[in-house]
Amino acid sequence: MVFSIMKRSSLFIATILPSFIYGQINYTGSVVNKRNGEKIPFASVGLIKENTGINADEYGYFLLISNKNIAADTLIVSCVGFKTFKLPLNKQVNENLLIALDEKNSELGEVIITSGKYGTSTILNEFSNCGNSYVGSSGYQTQLAQHFQAPMRNSLLGNVKICRMHIPFLSPEKARFRIRIYDMDSITLGPGKDLCNQVIEVKSGEKNISIDMEKYKLRIPGRDFFVAIEWLKIPLNENKRKTKMADGRVIETITYRPSIGWTDNQGAKMEAWMLDYKGNWRPMFNSNNKTSVSISVECLTQKTPN
Repeated sequence: MVFSIMKRSSLFIATILPSFIYGQINYTGSVVNKRNGEKIPFASVGLIKENTGINADEYGYFLLISNKNIAADTLIVSCVGFKTFKLPLNKQVNENLLIALDEKNSELGEVIITSGKYGTSTILNEFSNCGNSYVGSSGYQTQLAQHFQAPMRNSLLGNVKICRMHIPFLSPEKARFRIRIYDMDSITLGPGKDLCNQVIEVKSGEKNISIDMEKYKLRIPGRDFFVAIEWLKIPLNENKRKTKMADGRVIETITYRPSIGWTDNQGAKMEAWMLDYKGNWRPMFNSNNKTSVSISVECLTQKTPN
């Protein structure tokens, strides 16, 4: 939505209890680690065909409401560091289930370590301000990614800077979200394989957010990569608005923080991509030739030894 001005085949063992309320179906349950049974906080839980979803809470519990009740829909559950699981929904699999996710083994490409020290810093997609538009999430958007091209292979990821909507006294609320790092998919040229299986979570009320990524020792195997914001659709991040329609009905809409600035940087191709609950990465639509969002990255490259 655009505004202007936290390893093998997965096993299901949590509870999904459907209840029918005014045509809605409520799916409730919990998500755990298959290896040790620990609850997985903030796992993403969605419906593929309806293309909507929510996040589990910090204890791994979730409530997902289906408004469309689409026949033969599929529940999709994912979290950084775990394999994605899909559950076809039908009358035989809609109660007394606990969702257990398998840990993901590292499948990152080989990183060639060369001699020399990291010392040359390059800022990619540097922006002077947030811009006059913002990108947030309402229904189907789960992640927002910005494309970058490192100066050279095997660059070290340094500081990440993000500019978000922040209006003092009116909208100064904290937002909680996660940072994801992806390689480029050679076919779609969009985000591909995860380059980091660690949970990188941020909670901040600032307009300009700076995240020190150097401590994670993330090296970019090739040159093209993506840095993504993963929205957490939890009560902390909710923005609720009521709108009165022409027929007198009052409609409540919910959007989720943070809303990321859409910069005035212009380019020949779209650099910002969005992920939906169907698992599809798509380039953002081009508006007034804006192609980037307000995410910048510091790349550290190695000095050539004398």
